Amino acid sequence: MVREGDEETVGGETAQRILIVDDAPLNRAILREMLGDTFQLAEAADGAECMAQLEKYGTDIALVLLDMIMPGMDGIRVLEKMQRRELMDDIPVIMITADTSADSMSHAYELGVADYIERPFDVQVVRRRVMNTVKLYARQRRLRGFTG
Repeated sequence: MVREGDEETVGGETAQRILIVDDAPLNRAILREMLGDTFQLAEAADGAECMAQLEKYGTDIALVLLDMIMPGMDGIRVLEKMQRRELMDDIPVIMITADTSADSMSHAYELGVADYIERPFDVQVVRRRVMNTVKLYARQRRLRGFTG
């Protein structure tokens, strides 16, 4: 859980936290550059570190950008663990990968990913998809709060 003093501000407002999970430091740096002016960023270099960050921050994470192909626990295994822990309804995941095969994409969607971003990254595509997904899930959380 994030305590009040742990929050960061970006542009004068409390920034929503995005978790970037990728084994390649360069990919994390590129995404940091694209999103760091708008969001508070956390990073993980592998699936196990991702799960530790999810334990630490829980639903204070507004979005996970998850690499599909990583050594050890890959993105698919992370999705399966998130599903078992019932995190997929509250924490959206966007897969990031160069593997755009129909089988891989289909499997990721079956596991509950919100979207899919291909490498190499296009700044406008990444920013728009991240913003849209974060806004959609924030709206859904608010609606559940009114009806729950």
